[in-house]
Amino acid sequence: MPMEYATIHSIFTVILFIAFIAFVIWAYSKKRKTDFDQAANLVFEDEQKAQQKTKQESDHE
Repeated sequence: MPMEYATIHSIFTVILFIAFIAFVIWAYSKKRKTDFDQAANLVFEDEQKAQQKTKQESDHE
C-alpha cells in the first residue's frame, strides 16, 4: 500500500526539524566559537590594514 501524502509530509517535516536542531547545536557549540569569532573580526582587519597603509604612505612623504 503506497504512503499517503500526509504521512510523507509528516516524515519530511520531522527530518527538517531534526536537521534544524542539529544545525543550531553545531552553530552554538563551543568548538566553533573561535572560528566564528575570527570570521566576525574579518571586517575590522580590513580597516586596520587600510589604516596601516595610510600611515605608511604618510610616513614616506
